[in-house]
Amino acid sequence: MFARLPSLNSFRAFEAAARLRSFKAAAAELYVTPTAISHQIRQLEAQMGTLLFERKTRSVALTQEGEALLAVTHQALKQLQSGVDSIRRQASTITVSTTSAFASLWLVPRLEDFRQQHPALDVVLKTSESKENIEHDRRFDVAIRYGHCPASDPQSVLLYRETLCCVASASYCEQTQSAENAIIYTTRWQNTDLPSVEPLLNSLPSPAAASVKLRYFDQETHTVQAALASQGAAFVSTLLIQQPLREKWLIPHPALASLQQSGLEYYAVIPDRHRQTAAVQQFVVWLRQMLTETESSSSVLRFSHQRIQETE
Repeated sequence: MFARLPSLNSFRAFEAAARLRSFKAAAAELYVTPTAISHQIRQLEAQMGTLLFERKTRSVALTQEGEALLAVTHQALKQLQSGVDSIRRQASTITVSTTSAFASLWLVPRLEDFRQQHPALDVVLKTSESKENIEHDRRFDVAIRYGHCPASDPQSVLLYRETLCCVASASYCEQTQSAENAIIYTTRWQNTDLPSVEPLLNSLPSPAAASVKLRYFDQETHTVQAALASQGAAFVSTLLIQQPLREKWLIPHPALASLQQSGLEYYAVIPDRHRQTAAVQQFVVWLRQMLTETESSSSVLRFSHQRIQETE
């Protein structure tokens, strides 16, 4: 279709020389010699069968044909540059689908570390409580999901196995030293495959199990905030409360230590189109490294629960 067009280099040399009205200035802009610019333009003129410049002793001027060609060449190169820039931006931007709780409570506080390691890459977060079909929705490059990583799915990469447990502020633990009449905030998942705290209540002494008050939010962020405000205990992902645990804003509730759920996993889903994309691979590798570093904090929490249960 475009076989009869002159080379792109010829058009670049012509556009620079025509815009700057100088072969020498065009050569400096394109990092070539003035002779190379002159050769490209003579070749272009030969292919078009017309002069594009009037050569003078110390300057050049455009012919009428040159003026007409400059207008279309400049616009075409501008559009080409815009398209290339857009693709480059997309290649250096990783759009991540995840839940608002994971984004705000774990990922966002650590993103600066990724940017320090990969300054040429940018991460854009799109949060939703429902699963996005990222194989067909090209707005997303990778998804971070919670549940059970499909072992046979080549698109899924296990990131972290974790535990849900009951934590509360120290003041609420003092206020409710037994499980009886305790208030537990938990999340009502949109994904019905995820576990709830209700079946675990049977592990409590029978009077307490019947008196526990369950209150629900649709996001774990709200569940954590309720516990931080000493309104009750939170049955929540241990991964998402690493800082509150570290700072002792929240602690394992001694009377609710038996309410634990293990085996859930965070995993990344990478669509086929990005299985070999360097930027996405670097992001997933970084996620796994950062999540591995949280193992020590989780081990401390599990040890705390064990000590609590041993003393009961």
